[in-house]
Amino acid sequence: MAMQQEKHVSALKEINTYIDESLRGGLLHRQRLLMTALSLGMQHIIELWLHKARAIKPGASVKHEFFKSEERKLKLKLAGMLTKDVTSIKNADPILSIAREIERNRDDIIYGAPLSNDAVLREKIDYFFELKKAVKDSVGDVE
Repeated sequence: MAMQQEKHVSALKEINTYIDESLRGGLLHRQRLLMTALSLGMQHIIELWLHKARAIKPGASVKHEFFKSEERKLKLKLAGMLTKDVTSIKNADPILSIAREIERNRDDIIYGAPLSNDAVLREKIDYFFELKKAVKDSVGDVE
């Protein structure tokens, strides 16, 4: 595995540990760091997916901010760093859609008021695991 991919796998292991600890220890008091971890994890999963699909240019990096854009703008931003059309990669549309769901309301969760219940955080965690599954179905394991 290339050095670049190892970096992503290592980061994902750390993020998975944090998610597991958060699920056991309570989500609400970890609201901000958990959302940061989920956003960062999404970014690493997307980059690994693109590496495994042999679609990303050397040195290119995906920014979480890309996923705040609507779908067409997101695909345009990715196009500049890819060696092939993102839609030619298996499961591209669902993968990008799930990633956008993880990123939706990210800043409100990180910088806003404390949440009154953990439903939104549980939903974000579900999207994170759904993203991992969709990527696995596309290019194989990401860990």
